[in-house]
Amino acid sequence: MVNRHNSGQRLDRFLRKAFPAASLSLLFAIIRKKKVRVNGIVGKSAQMLCENDEIKIYENMPQQIHAPQQRCDMPQQPPIPFIFKNADFAIINKPCGLASQSGTGISEEQSLAGMLDIWAKEEGLDFKPALVHRLDKETSGLIIAALSGPALREFGSMLRARKIRKEYLALVKGKMPQKSGKITMPLPGDEKISESIWKIEKSFEEYDCVRVRLETGRKHQIRIHFAQIGHPLLGDTKYGDFALNRKLKIPRLFLHSTLLEFMWQGEKMKFEAELPQELESYVSIS
Repeated sequence: MVNRHNSGQRLDRFLRKAFPAASLSLLFAIIRKKKVRVNGIVGKSAQMLCENDEIKIYENMPQQIHAPQQRCDMPQQPPIPFIFKNADFAIINKPCGLASQSGTGISEEQSLAGMLDIWAKEEGLDFKPALVHRLDKETSGLIIAALSGPALREFGSMLRARKIRKEYLALVKGKMPQKSGKITMPLPGDEKISESIWKIEKSFEEYDCVRVRLETGRKHQIRIHFAQIGHPLLGDTKYGDFALNRKLKIPRLFLHSTLLEFMWQGEKMKFEAELPQELESYVSIS
């Protein structure tokens, strides 16, 4: 039975999520051979599903092998730092060092996405939470997680339409040439133009603290953009000034997602997160 989380998507995509252990060739084969029925009628790959549609499959489907249950003597996951949650979405203040998703050397359980999955099962949710956007492992701050299918689709539309305001605080090398500006240039290997709008929050002798608003949201965009104009982020071990980092003893990348703002069901939603303590000390000096 199709629930509210799965309505509004194609039949083939629904099957891929329902049977992750099945190969794509098998899924398309059973559709082509008319072994999938939607409300008693032969299903088509591209047909859109509605809530309460009944799906029947006349084929033995491979089942996903679940990992063994975590032993009670294994260390427990730290609590997820929610700052807001309702039935549709949650806002999380992600700490530096926590990866948004699993990857090389990072298991699913060690990522925020995996922690959310475990939390959802413990809470009895009937939907696997999905991160609406990502933050680098080294970046701290606010991130959105969808807790329902309709919310995930709505946030996806909002991102594409640039209706989610995202602001970051960053500490950059040197003195910026003016009080505010816009960086408009493609990232290396990408022909599309990326835009980062910035203004100075506070100035210091060797660096400036800037507030950055993303018009586009591409991987490492802020870090690359400021490095491209000669003002790399402090604490950046990939694009930064390594000598200055050592001199100032910056403990981590100075980049923090500090504000999220968007409209939700006719209401303006605004969330803010202050700098974590390990960064605040570098900008609190008067």
